[in-house]
Amino acid sequence: MRPRTPTSLSVWSVGYDGNVKLGRSSVRAGPFRAGVGAVLLCLITACAPQAPDHSSWRDQAHLSVEDVASNVATMSLVLQLVREGRMLGKYQQVVALNSETNAGRTTSHLSAEQPEPRDDAMYRRVTTVLSDAGDLLAQVRIALVRRDSRAYPRLARELDRMTRRLDRTETAVRR
Repeated sequence: MRPRTPTSLSVWSVGYDGNVKLGRSSVRAGPFRAGVGAVLLCLITACAPQAPDHSSWRDQAHLSVEDVASNVATMSLVLQLVREGRMLGKYQQVVALNSETNAGRTTSHLSAEQPEPRDDAMYRRVTTVLSDAGDLLAQVRIALVRRDSRAYPRLARELDRMTRRLDRTETAVRR
């Protein structure tokens, strides 16, 4: 029989709640249980959609439309400068990717919100136009990376139409 030493796994120890017998399962289970609890807490709190009130949601929608419109305007400028031969290839690709990524992030953030029922129609309108703008920005980026100069005039017209569509949506959100 082996004598019990302070380093043995089956000794008594003083814990926060008094004397606790340490055994193989309690030494290993403590950190595991704490880890599982932390993960569950994060999942429960992080996955719940935000539910702003009517005014807050409208403000956020307005800012989101403005942000995506800014990215569309940036891409329009990039396309114009590329068509004029005034922008280097790698830089145009970086700017295009950043515009597309920023618009996508803004769209994802707004679409994760839970609007009040009276804002459902506006929610659909705003998230649809933001998604369409993101798709158009992806098409422009692809054309720029491929150096598909034949597509530039058509994409420039589509960016202009998207700018007007975003402006109309922004006006509707402010009402």
